[in-house]
Amino acid sequence: MPGRRCSPMWGCLPGDVHIRHSPASVEGKGKLAMRVILEKGTIFYQGKFQQLGRLVLDHGKITEVTLASVKAKKPKVGGKEKDSDKPINCDGKFIMPGFIDAHTHITLEEEGIGWVDADLNESFGLVTPQVRAFDALKMRDQALSDARSGGVTTMLVTPGSANPIGGQACIIKARGKIAEEAAIRESCGMKLAFGENPKRTYAEQKQFPCTRMGTAAVIREWLMKAQDYSKKKKSKDFKDRDIKLEALMPLLEGKIQARAHAHTADDIITAYRIAQEFNLDLVIDHCTEGHLIAKELGRWKAKAVVGPTFSCRVKPELRHRTFDTVRVLLDEGCMVAITTDHPVIPIEGLSLAAALCVRHGLEEERAIKAITEYPAAILGLDKRLGKIETGFDGDVVVWSGHPLDSRSKAESVFIDGARVL
Repeated sequence: MPGRRCSPMWGCLPGDVHIRHSPASVEGKGKLAMRVILEKGTIFYQGKFQQLGRLVLDHGKITEVTLASVKAKKPKVGGKEKDSDKPINCDGKFIMPGFIDAHTHITLEEEGIGWVDADLNESFGLVTPQVRAFDALKMRDQALSDARSGGVTTMLVTPGSANPIGGQACIIKARGKIAEEAAIRESCGMKLAFGENPKRTYAEQKQFPCTRMGTAAVIREWLMKAQDYSKKKKSKDFKDRDIKLEALMPLLEGKIQARAHAHTADDIITAYRIAQEFNLDLVIDHCTEGHLIAKELGRWKAKAVVGPTFSCRVKPELRHRTFDTVRVLLDEGCMVAITTDHPVIPIEGLSLAAALCVRHGLEEERAIKAITEYPAAILGLDKRLGKIETGFDGDVVVWSGHPLDSRSKAESVFIDGARVL
């Protein structure tokens, strides 16, 4: 079918918007992920901690979750147990879904390398919807290993916030030798940036826009151009394709999200104003002053990825930074995830960021959901990620102790049923 690409690895979606299904292979070598059985321990299941009987991962998926209160049947093949079915005893451990960070720049600036691998911002382009974070992933970045050690198995990776329209975000798992092995979606959102960053970038270059008015105008201008382009493309006389406008069409069609970088209350409202004008599926990234307009955001059932709160107030936009934001927004009915904004905060610190929210009054269960279930929902992946449920991806982490305790460590990490740590 014209305009669609299909393969055994990816499903078929319109244009260049791909979604990857769980692989059966380990690190792209063609070896099937082994059947894994975890027994005993404490599991975070159905929104609370319970005692595990048995958890089975098979062919990349969770195929059984049995609590200790229910007698589990032993798996048999031909009347005998398979050798590979020897269970792993997790007594005294905590079994968790893999954590999800719904806003990072991981692998776009490989740690310890410098400008050679600095691919975060195409900051001389002003409007760059055609650039894709997926094309700059560096799969040998040590940060991916750090993610696994911190129990983080899935991440959204987005371009930076120098441009009013900065490019396309992707979703990956912390595994694989090449980007295609890690990919869940090559393009899942369009980066829009409000506030200080685009102002500063173009004021320093002495060009438009250097105000918040100008930033909003640039975003509107290009969304209007994309609307006109979409109409022209349907005509028989259409000939010349435009890579920027092609990239914006999925945003207008609701196939990808608008990922709005916005810290202050006023910038958050501006992002919503534009989203309503163009009927965009909006996610607010950072949302630092979201607690100041929590009732308004609650009425809109806002989706927000809050953070990096575990950082200093390094610019005026952050002067109202507080660990209360997540709790206040959740109380008003918003869908909220916690982020490290890696490399602002190292990716392995995601659980610590959640723990600090607990210190400031957020219930433990909701803090855990803010790095598992809620980011999965924000990313549109809540039917396969963020929970330990039958049929979900086999992304499971065994912790030495409570996952929000700074003394605990991820002892075993499984991604798509394959052990990666």
